[in-house]
Amino acid sequence: MKEPPRESFMSKINDVLAMRITMLVGSIWAFYAFVIFGLTPILWPEYETQILYWSNFLQLIFLPVITVGTAILNRDSEKRAKEDHTTIRREFDLLKEVNGSHRAALAEITDGIRELVARSRAVTDAPVSTDDGALKG
Repeated sequence: MKEPPRESFMSKINDVLAMRITMLVGSIWAFYAFVIFGLTPILWPEYETQILYWSNFLQLIFLPVITVGTAILNRDSEKRAKEDHTTIRREFDLLKEVNGSHRAALAEITDGIRELVARSRAVTDAPVSTDDGALKG
């Protein structure tokens, strides 16, 4: 089995940073902050140009980071899904094996019951002797 390539320290830092920013920006609190930020020109119209600049700057920064963070989160989800599939498949194979042994045991029990039924029929179908000679003695 192939060993997965090791990630560099910097790559791990980038992944963690992208995931945390994605989680932060994707929260309801970030939504509230952006709504308030978007409404500030109503309170301070003289700063509208600066607010527009910072708004565009934040979009340019957050868009690639959120894209990378989403890709990393999806990669981790796929990894978990593969692990879950492997575990479920292993358990399914074990259940099939147990089911097979149960079927074999049930087949033996059924054969034993049929044999006992056949013997009991043979005993009950045997002619009954009505000779009371033993009693006359």
